[in-house]
Amino acid sequence: MNKKTIIIISIIIGLLVLSNGFMVYYFVFNKNKEQVNTKKSELYVCPMHPQIQQDHPGTCPICNMELVLKGSADKMEDTSGVKPYKELGEIVLSPAQQVLANVKTQTAQYGDFLNSIEANGIVKLRDDASRQISSPVKGKITKLYINYEGQKVSKDQKAFELYSPELIATQREFLLAYENYLRVQESPNLGIKESAQSVLNASKQRLLLWFVDEKQINELMETRQVRNSLTYYSDFSGVVTKKYFNEGSWVMEGATILDVVNLSSVWIMANIYENDINKIRTGQSAEITLTGEDKTIKGKIDYITPFVNTDTRTVEVRITAPNNNSTLKPGTYVKAKIQTEKTYNSIVLPRTAVLRSGKMDMVYIKKSGNIFAPKEVVVSGEKDGNIYIKSGIDEGDEVVVSAGFLIDSESQIQMGSGNNMEGMDMPEKKNDTEIKDKDAMKDMKNK
Repeated sequence: MNKKTIIIISIIIGLLVLSNGFMVYYFVFNKNKEQVNTKKSELYVCPMHPQIQQDHPGTCPICNMELVLKGSADKMEDTSGVKPYKELGEIVLSPAQQVLANVKTQTAQYGDFLNSIEANGIVKLRDDASRQISSPVKGKITKLYINYEGQKVSKDQKAFELYSPELIATQREFLLAYENYLRVQESPNLGIKESAQSVLNASKQRLLLWFVDEKQINELMETRQVRNSLTYYSDFSGVVTKKYFNEGSWVMEGATILDVVNLSSVWIMANIYENDINKIRTGQSAEITLTGEDKTIKGKIDYITPFVNTDTRTVEVRITAPNNNSTLKPGTYVKAKIQTEKTYNSIVLPRTAVLRSGKMDMVYIKKSGNIFAPKEVVVSGEKDGNIYIKSGIDEGDEVVVSAGFLIDSESQIQMGSGNNMEGMDMPEKKNDTEIKDKDAMKDMKNK
């Protein structure tokens, strides 16, 4: 083999060696680069504090929980590099976190309801329900059938017996007039008959004016015996609230012996705030509920006070309600729910869905990607455990109905705000949590 051939073979072998070395270097370099890029694309976050993020495993500097691989940074960010939960108050919860917090949602739907106003009230006796049992003539109470305060009285029940010299004299006059009337019936003189009839009628009228009833007069005519004591009866039903005399007492004409009140119906005096008074009118129905009881009693508004209480800024409304079995006792505090008007086109949700701070009403809706966002709403009313949304969300929104307070608390922690997102504005002052979080991130970077 000559020298020229050996040189050519050496060159070919050298080229092959260089080529293989280049290929080995290329594959090894690219593989390492791919591993580095893959490692850099990984994103580890804290399950309880999603703001803690890094590209390698570790623990959360706030709660010391192990960081969890959330996914690639390319998937968590859009083309602009902004995270999907960058809106104010939004929070991301994994399915596991939702189960742990017992997060439940419900689709918002429209419904209609009878709007109502709730007010505090007190049971009061009706002014026209009080009656008195009194003596029509001067005399002595020989028998008292109603003996104590609080006793129930029925209409036509015996009340008391009264001895009165005037009643005895009038009975005798009536009997004399009656006997004279019977005696002149055989007389042919028409004038005598008419005179006897007139005297008899006058005597009977005197007995009637002293509240001797027809039955007792007929009994007097049949027996023709004067009774020393006459029985008086109650003209109405009710409950005795006051007893003034006992058996054996002498009473004057017109003296009140017993006070009786009819409790078959009562008044409920409810206080309505002046901003709701334009929704109230006479004739509206109301539901009365005793404190601690579920049973309701139906009533109706029959009077509205024409002036406003300057101290409480309320208007007093009178509701008349039946009082079977004396369930509503005078002086008792009650709740009055007054039906106002029918409201349509309101979204119906459970009462637990709305977070009410006194300054604003808010719900959380679930968006795509397990993102929960706060929405301020306008409430139009509440009834039977439901709340009615006038505006703020749309039909079909997936609304959180359970664990809303937990989500709101976590959202406030992430924002560094403790004012329940007042006005939905980002607070200017940062709290200690934000400062600690940022210091922790700086420490990790320095490491």
